[in-house]
Amino acid sequence: MDPVFLYITAAAGFLLLSVFSVAEVAMRHIGRPYMRLQLAENPDSVQGFLLSREKQVLVSTQLGTGLGLILLGLGAFGSISLPLQSYLQAGVAHLLAGILTVLLIGVLFLAIGMLASLISPMRLFRGVAPLLAFFFVLLYPLTLLAQVVLGQFSEKEDENGAEVLSNALAFQPFAVKIQSPDELVLSPTSEVDSKIFNNALEFKTVKVRECMVPRTEIDAIELDEGVEVLRQAFIETGHSKILIYQDSLDHILGYCHQFSLFNNPATVEEMLTPMEAVPENMLARELFVKFITEHRSIVLVLDEFGGTSGIVTLEDVMEEILGDINDEYDEEDLLEQVMPTPGSYLFSARQEIDYLNEKYNLNLPEGDYETLGGFILSVLEEIPSAGDVVVVPPFEIRILSMDEHRINTVHLSVRLAASEE
Repeated sequence: MDPVFLYITAAAGFLLLSVFSVAEVAMRHIGRPYMRLQLAENPDSVQGFLLSREKQVLVSTQLGTGLGLILLGLGAFGSISLPLQSYLQAGVAHLLAGILTVLLIGVLFLAIGMLASLISPMRLFRGVAPLLAFFFVLLYPLTLLAQVVLGQFSEKEDENGAEVLSNALAFQPFAVKIQSPDELVLSPTSEVDSKIFNNALEFKTVKVRECMVPRTEIDAIELDEGVEVLRQAFIETGHSKILIYQDSLDHILGYCHQFSLFNNPATVEEMLTPMEAVPENMLARELFVKFITEHRSIVLVLDEFGGTSGIVTLEDVMEEILGDINDEYDEEDLLEQVMPTPGSYLFSARQEIDYLNEKYNLNLPEGDYETLGGFILSVLEEIPSAGDVVVVPPFEIRILSMDEHRINTVHLSVRLAASEE
């Protein structure tokens, strides 16, 4: 057989093996939800053409890889056995050529797979997409035959595929670039990325009561107060939604959106939108899915007795991962001051225990509360008065001011150990 023909056969086989095995590695590492995001962004591109036919393309890569292995094997076997026959018997030459061919194909196959795994799957896929599209069309008759014989193209979607895609699309506006899992490499010096990563890991255990706006901070008006009072409430609070109740906050009727005022309503009832209620021990991730799938942005949180515990918005849930999302109406009014005396601080009682421990290394006890005020109430087990002192060694907390029944500001001091005094 002509050696030139054998070399061309081996080269063609190597090309097919490289393109199809690399494409298969890339597609299997990208993941279906990320494929759908890319398809939603670039439906008319070559990548979009291929990703919209994911299963057909995967079968094409398997057929192409098999064809490449056959051509590479035939070409390599012939190219190796021809010179060996000049020195060895035909049977021995063929046996040795077969062994060397198998070893060569195995080494090449492993090398291609390892190199492909080291490169970003999406970048790799974009690189081979034009060739893959060409071979996909060329091999389509074989792919169609595989469809008929093997039934490879039954469209059985993942049970939570739509949910995963909805969640990913929901977060898309808040990212400069959506990255595949292997592209998301957190730099040790990137404090923000590390914090978001840690928040995401802990998000699965966060409950609704940990991210809700508590009852005492709800801005609401009574149904009978009228449209003018509601309009003034929108102006004073800067909120886009105001809750409406009847008799007490335990009987929330719903909320009114500020845009409803443009319809010149005569009564508050005309603007009222009902609210759904969730228990305070519900997981925040379950509520997030509920927000996305039901197109909601606010829910009422109920305690174990059915009373109003607080409210949660989509922004509150997202802040558990992304951190504080401030707008022009957010006010940074939480007191946080380090006094000249070592170990002495002025704090708002609404400061979170986790935040104070992380920033000031205080090691305040953690428990079934989120804020410094919650910690004080768990110790006292009663409503304190201004001037009261709470001692929990090594901490001494003096109540500086109260807002009705809510602790407002405190002075916290850390007593030094006897050995340090």
